[in-house]
Amino acid sequence: MSTKPVERRRIRPFDAPSNEEIEQYYSGMSRFWHPVLPVASLPAGQPYGLELLGEKIVLARLDGKVVAMQDLCRHFQAQLSLGEIMAGPDGQQCLMCKYHGWQYDSTGQCVGIPQLLPGREIPAEAWVPTYLVQERYDLIWVCLDEHPTFDIPEFPELSDPAFRPGPLRVYEPWSSSAPRAIMGALDDTHFPWVHEHTLGDRSQVAAPDHKVWREGRYLMSQYSILQPRNVTISQTDGKAEPALDTVTYTNFVGVPNVIRLLKDSSDGKRYAIWLATYPIRYNLTQTFWRVARNYDLDPAHDQVYEDFEDIVRAQDKPVVESQRPWLLPPFWTHLEMPLRPADLPLIEYQRWLEELEIMLTV
Repeated sequence: MSTKPVERRRIRPFDAPSNEEIEQYYSGMSRFWHPVLPVASLPAGQPYGLELLGEKIVLARLDGKVVAMQDLCRHFQAQLSLGEIMAGPDGQQCLMCKYHGWQYDSTGQCVGIPQLLPGREIPAEAWVPTYLVQERYDLIWVCLDEHPTFDIPEFPELSDPAFRPGPLRVYEPWSSSAPRAIMGALDDTHFPWVHEHTLGDRSQVAAPDHKVWREGRYLMSQYSILQPRNVTISQTDGKAEPALDTVTYTNFVGVPNVIRLLKDSSDGKRYAIWLATYPIRYNLTQTFWRVARNYDLDPAHDQVYEDFEDIVRAQDKPVVESQRPWLLPPFWTHLEMPLRPADLPLIEYQRWLEELEIMLTV
């Protein structure tokens, strides 16, 4: 029986998406809360400049409350993050521009201009945009849109007394988009190849039976796999045990930028992983990482688990950074070939990104 040969066409590899695709990504992602800085990293009494989705932002704690503004002065566009925090005309703290001393309150309104002649009022147009800010899970979160699509995703294990939470970890930025980083955590069929002997075994490469569904703001997936024994499954205490153990994963993807993975081992132990992405630019993403466990609650053992996660992250980094283009190509382009049923969680995640208009579609 002969089959008609498939016409092969060259798929042009490229690093950079179009300007239109980048703007669509920025516009779509701006409607969500993004973690940008650990609370402990905001300097006391000083402003702090950063970049979110390609936009320069300044953070400052004014009268005890963190505020976020566009990092520019309306006078001559100098960066406010170079300035200082001082008492304004009404005694409340404000952010002063280093260039000519213009002062902005927590609403972004200019409240002081040293060069202003007596009797003249501050122009009503002298203000800078401000953004929504929250402090949660020891992180500062910013939303560039006035009406966030979803709330900040939950991390219940952090406050559950049955769990021992590890420290907040801040990893160096990856040359990747935030959705690529999330997909790297959501994808399980790469375990035998990227994480052999840690999360996978090449004698067990068949894709598990994925259950995938939506629940509120979450994309849920669940599956069971055989996984090498390690600290995230159980402590063996030197006892001879099987090399592989059955682990059930339940993933909560807080679309588009946070994922919480629950690992349940056969002996009832649960290990939670919480990964939140900070999209600096379309091709540069920082990640915040935290784990919690309901076994081996001794704080002295925390470093063992952190070392394990460092190994896994180091294995993922070069692979995720190698993916091109950085932004996910829409399904219709056929640049990528996800396969059912193995890639079902990734397919459904990408489908939701398209619905949320984070990706440019036709």
